[in-house]
Amino acid sequence: MASIEAYLDDYGKVLVHISRRYYNGLSEGFYMTCEDGKYLPCAVVGVEEHERDVRYTLSIPNGFSFGKRWMLHEAHGYIAPLQARFITQTEQFAKQFFYDENDLGASYQKDKTTFKVFAPTSYEVILKLQLHEQIEFYQMKRHENGVFEVCVDKDCERALYCYLVQRDGMIVEAIDPYALSTNANNQLSCVVNVNRLSSIPFVTPKTTFNDPVDAIIYECNVRDLTSRDSSCTKGHGTFSAFVEEGSSLDGHPTGFDYLQTLGVTHLQLQPVVDYVTVDENYPHKSYNWGYDPATFLSLEGSYSSNPNDPYARMIEFKNLVCKCHEKNLRINLDLVLNHVYDTELNCVNRILPYYYFRYNERGYASNGSYCGNDFDSRKPMSRHLLRSVLQTFIDLYDVDGFRFDLMGILDVETVNQLYEFSKNRKDNIMFYGEGWNLPTSLDESSKAMILNQEKMPMVGHFNDVFRDVLKGRTSDDQLYDQGYLTGKIALSFDACSCYCGHVLKEPYFYRFDAPQKSINALETHDNATLWDKMHFACMNEPREIRKQRQKMCIASILFAQGVPFLHAGIEFCGTKNDYTNSYNAKDGINGMDYQRMIHNLDVVEYTKSCINLRKNHEEFRLRNCEQIMKEVHFGIDEANVLFYSINHNGHETCVIINPNDYDRFYPFEEGVHLLFDADGHAIEDFVFSIDAKAHSIVVIQK
Repeated sequence: MASIEAYLDDYGKVLVHISRRYYNGLSEGFYMTCEDGKYLPCAVVGVEEHERDVRYTLSIPNGFSFGKRWMLHEAHGYIAPLQARFITQTEQFAKQFFYDENDLGASYQKDKTTFKVFAPTSYEVILKLQLHEQIEFYQMKRHENGVFEVCVDKDCERALYCYLVQRDGMIVEAIDPYALSTNANNQLSCVVNVNRLSSIPFVTPKTTFNDPVDAIIYECNVRDLTSRDSSCTKGHGTFSAFVEEGSSLDGHPTGFDYLQTLGVTHLQLQPVVDYVTVDENYPHKSYNWGYDPATFLSLEGSYSSNPNDPYARMIEFKNLVCKCHEKNLRINLDLVLNHVYDTELNCVNRILPYYYFRYNERGYASNGSYCGNDFDSRKPMSRHLLRSVLQTFIDLYDVDGFRFDLMGILDVETVNQLYEFSKNRKDNIMFYGEGWNLPTSLDESSKAMILNQEKMPMVGHFNDVFRDVLKGRTSDDQLYDQGYLTGKIALSFDACSCYCGHVLKEPYFYRFDAPQKSINALETHDNATLWDKMHFACMNEPREIRKQRQKMCIASILFAQGVPFLHAGIEFCGTKNDYTNSYNAKDGINGMDYQRMIHNLDVVEYTKSCINLRKNHEEFRLRNCEQIMKEVHFGIDEANVLFYSINHNGHETCVIINPNDYDRFYPFEEGVHLLFDADGHAIEDFVFSIDAKAHSIVVIQK
């Protein structure tokens, strides 16, 4: 800490910290001067004594203006730069400085490129441009709305650049928050010509997609799909390797070919936006899922063939989306918009400190994300940046949906605005996220969380009650906890609410006002895999019984009302060797294990049968609460076997769930059609009795 620090915390208010090392923190007066010669007297309106410093609250008269260098003068002669701080949190600041155009960043044309950056508290910004190994500097012009602009009259394609921002008595270097690409490890932003991507035309999936309940989401990681040798792909861990065709192991398809066999409709990709903790020049030296954002718009360079070629990551990712669309697979992106890796290093905070992040009433950074910072989605320019993110991935790359990491950090109004903005660009866009109630500095009514689901009509939420009731609670200290399908059969009544997507009211547990809002997952990238969870919860059971339970869980995801969600590997009893948080574990832990896929091929085939049954029977995809209230009914027998019946279009389909250690026999005098037996065979036999085997699910139709 300097001897004196001066902070502009509001209009007409300055807070001064004087160290006890400097005249014991005592001062008789202050005034301010500007570089243009202006003088402002300061009145002391408050003094606070602290152990290490004395803090003075000053009132300053009208006459202060942004865009100029201001200095605070103390009575003993010390001069300190005035630093803009919590004034950026005020509504007046938000109204004074706002820019609604869509041209921030570098707007490329063949003969010129225009650079614009939003930096209202800065008094000078210089563009540092590196082109053809020559470095040039350009003074940027400040506008009243806080945007600095310069036009460089030459062909700047592939130029590397950054901004030298002079503010708060210092000069900081920052990359461009709106840049579409960077060089390796986001050291510098890159000027790109987006027209180069037009050589890859958009591809429309063959089948239409009308409602989120028609989706079958499959979460996977770009690197993990092909990182192991058992993928038998030529490339490993990149965008290009992800869509490489023709790979197989012992005659069984792997990689992209394997994904096509499953029958899922949407691939949810873990973060593909530029993140910090993998060295893009040496990606195999480390591993990370990518929930530590460096930027919001540039793609991750470690997934490209050349991280120093700004176009490689862009072209290869667009090619991935198009290849998936060709194979009728839509792409949802896992976006981390709730925090950044390090605020001190992040470009938005280096350019405009204290604006883009949330602070509590005491002035401390909000930490509901548990990552040291919370993105303040309520700010106008924060929303501007988030809109630019979604616009880029929809318009430039043609993605089909978004999953929002820790969505409860964001606010309801912003999430709704982002949905409407996205829907206007792509009608069948998917929107869902982690709606946990997180301890961010935001009032409860404003958090984009499950408890406020009725305020977000078109946004889905991961249903943790579905997970905990059917599988058992999932945190590290609850690994032994069992659910209805893993041994605690007394939860049969609670399970009824899960199979209806938690949309039925009393006596059931009501949670959502639309089935589309319930994202039904029993395993995601977080926590132990389902198979590893059963190492603890079902530790005394033989492997074959645990496989039967695995199948029951998969069938329950796919037959329940709502939106089914499968994590990569659940269909072959995927394991991470009991790692419960493998975000930075090695490829050997996270990578897709195709040898295990072959070993558990019966579970894979079972999963495919469940997917086909869901697709072919619309009663598992009811559109609204009214339908479910009218058509879905439950029964439970004395053995806690659950009968989940759906009366739809003149037929009654019944899912019989037997989690017991013994078979149950049920006669039907008039006979029923057996649609799906205990082994997952989708047969249409007409039978007069059903043998519901232990740890199995059977589907019949009357």
